Amino acid sequence: MTERFPCVNINPRKNITMLIINKVVEIVNESYAELFTAVNQFHKLRIGDMFPDMANSDCMLLMAIARLGAQKEGIVTVSELAEKVHAQNSAVSRSLRNLEVQGLIERTVNRADRRNTCVTLTEKGKKKQEEIAATLGEFGRSVVSQMSDEDVSRLTACLKEMYQIARQEIEKRSWKKKPEKENITEKGTEYGKDI
Repeated sequence: MTERFPCVNINPRKNITMLIINKVVEIVNESYAELFTAVNQFHKLRIGDMFPDMANSDCMLLMAIARLGAQKEGIVTVSELAEKVHAQNSAVSRSLRNLEVQGLIERTVNRADRRNTCVTLTEKGKKKQEEIAATLGEFGRSVVSQMSDEDVSRLTACLKEMYQIARQEIEKRSWKKKPEKENITEKGTEYGKDI
């Protein structure tokens, strides 16, 4: 026998619907967590262990200099590098110092715009970059060769699509967006100037 509570109105259909919705949310959250955990595990691979004589950031920066340099007659600015590797100019400058001490790059002041520092690979830097590129290429081919071509193509397409979606979602939620300045006229002043 079901006991009824007159002060509580429980609709069995709504209750079941809420249970279903809660389960769907739980499954989506688990899938989201699994997916991002799987993707995030690549950061744990310690690819830099293949290059024990260099820090990971230095390897990445050396490769970025080579890629950008190939597009720009070998000369790259610090700000271009920072944008390419999604890092602050100061962090890029620290890594550049390490590369310069090792004799892998040269830094010069841009003659046309003295605010910019230009970076070029030395001969030693070009050889090191080619060595890194060859090792990474061999590593990548070895990993991919253990998967079917179809799986690699599907994974690549899914990751590209996911990247675009994630990028759009970040733009929607961006904290960096600044509201446009309004013309504020109060008591005869605009932005603190007399008018």
